[in-house]
Amino acid sequence: MSLFVRLYGSAVNGLQLTIAQVITFLNICELAYSLAFRQLLYKPLAEGNQEEVKSIYYGACKVFRLTGIICICASVAVSLIFPNLSESPFTYWQTAGTFLLLALPYGISYFLMGPNFVIMADQKEYRINIWIQSFSVLRMGFMIWAILMKMPFITILIIEGLNILLANTLSRFIALKEYPWLKEPPVNKEDTSFRKKAGYAMVQRLSELATTQTDNIVVSGFMGYVMSSVYGTYSYLTDNIGKITQTMVQSPMNSFGNLFNDRNADSYSVFTEFFNFATYVSTIVADTIVIVMPQFVPVWMGDPLYTASIPICFFFGLNIFYMTMRQPVIIARDANGLYVNAKNNAWLLAGVKIVCSVILVQKLGLLGVVLATTIAYWGVDFLYNPRLVYDKVFHRPSRDYYVLVVTRLLIAIAVGLGGFWFWNAFLAQRAASGKLFLVISIILLGILITVVTTVIYWFAYRSFRHLYERIMGVLKNRRNRV
Repeated sequence: MSLFVRLYGSAVNGLQLTIAQVITFLNICELAYSLAFRQLLYKPLAEGNQEEVKSIYYGACKVFRLTGIICICASVAVSLIFPNLSESPFTYWQTAGTFLLLALPYGISYFLMGPNFVIMADQKEYRINIWIQSFSVLRMGFMIWAILMKMPFITILIIEGLNILLANTLSRFIALKEYPWLKEPPVNKEDTSFRKKAGYAMVQRLSELATTQTDNIVVSGFMGYVMSSVYGTYSYLTDNIGKITQTMVQSPMNSFGNLFNDRNADSYSVFTEFFNFATYVSTIVADTIVIVMPQFVPVWMGDPLYTASIPICFFFGLNIFYMTMRQPVIIARDANGLYVNAKNNAWLLAGVKIVCSVILVQKLGLLGVVLATTIAYWGVDFLYNPRLVYDKVFHRPSRDYYVLVVTRLLIAIAVGLGGFWFWNAFLAQRAASGKLFLVISIILLGILITVVTTVIYWFAYRSFRHLYERIMGVLKNRRNRV
């Protein structure tokens, strides 16, 4: 990102980040459809019922195609309005064209994605993920090359679009090769189960986007594209690291969903292990980010404009902790189709986030936007989804969950305060000596926080020790098979 800003400027970076957030709303259906589709396919795939899978798939593909057409038309319409959001570094038509080049590939992808969801629901997502990740690496390589060669900004847009289209096309090819019978028309062409499920999933997805993908839009509208670039840089760092931790926790989603479909499984004991793993990882990542972010970001970007205050870093860290910690509850909810019951929570969460963002950004600037997210997460989402899951799935009082959260949060705060003292007492001055010393200092801090957190969790929580034993047993079995 620092290379991009140096070549094209902060205003162009802020413009691109804002467009990306607007596009996520136009592309709202993708993850919502994925959630609804997989939840419907768990059972027929497990039973090998190809005819039922084909019926659901056929009905879903009709919705996908219609959605693609709507998304393309909406992209054209929004591109004509978008240049009026804030003062752009480009002309009106250049701004509109930039929006279209970034948005259209997402609309086209709806005509390609159907088979991909089937392979994901069948727990064979790794067969397409390796190619998607490979395309992402190539995309990053081509972007760095284009920036170093000082190519026009339109080159970046073309690389982004090709990455989306090629990844979806190859994933479709792999999925259809795995399930060639999807090409055959089903006996029942009137299955509407997907359409019903997708509507509820859409509400959840809209709520998630309102909570996580409106910040740059609000900042651009009230503070301009330069400050949107500053905020986007903070978000880029924290979101990407947060996504890594969330992916680690989300990776067993399909297996976890199958577990919950088995009424004889001891799901709550597995849940507590899963929860401890989530809070363990989130403690290490969130504490490290909060401590090093004020010193790291301006060095990374090479501009003091990007210096982040400690309060901003604290609330970013608190949000990362929450988003990672909540994944076991959300997976339990979605695997049982309970997102249908959570639509009121979704609307309230989205409303609180947007209203708080608009009010607080005018009072507190960038801090207000981060604080609005914290209020929405802890004030709305935290008080709803756990109660739903504990009541409907585990049949236990929700206070059990809140006790789990409070104790883990206190540990995270204690470890963070200790790490903050250690950083300022022993590492901060050395980290200021140069980029190499900064990186070494961050690694040392991360190792220290990991060791301390591991020791605390090991002695405090039996379910964490069970998780370790479970992982070691899996590794031992694999070595024996080899």
